[in-house]
Amino acid sequence: MTSLREMHSTVICLQKRKVLLVRKEAPEWSLPGGKIDPGEGHVDAAKRELKEETNLPFNDAQFLGHYVFDDEEHYLYKMSVETSVLPSAGHEIMECRWFSGHELTGIILKPTNIKLLEREGLIFHG
Repeated sequence: MTSLREMHSTVICLQKRKVLLVRKEAPEWSLPGGKIDPGEGHVDAAKRELKEETNLPFNDAQFLGHYVFDDEEHYLYKMSVETSVLPSAGHEIMECRWFSGHELTGIILKPTNIKLLEREGLIFHG
């Protein structure tokens, strides 16, 4: 049986207790990452998506787990980014920005990303 869920690799980038989010043309923000291409492993997808969207290298990332939602699956990674390293929007991304925990509750954030951030204790909605 083939899964009908989209397969994603997603990266939580942290810098001084802030989370990096990216935004395309829509007002909705999301964690860096995206769909895993056919034949691509989730680690390679995470590296590719992070580089395409933020121009950041995938350094010392920790695999946090595989999470299944109704219509998506996420292979989730977390990594620290030095303050001297600056992300820059690339590919289809219009903007990338660091958000503190309290700022996350005041923006439009992809629902599955809210769940992932809640699981890691980085955002509290309720």
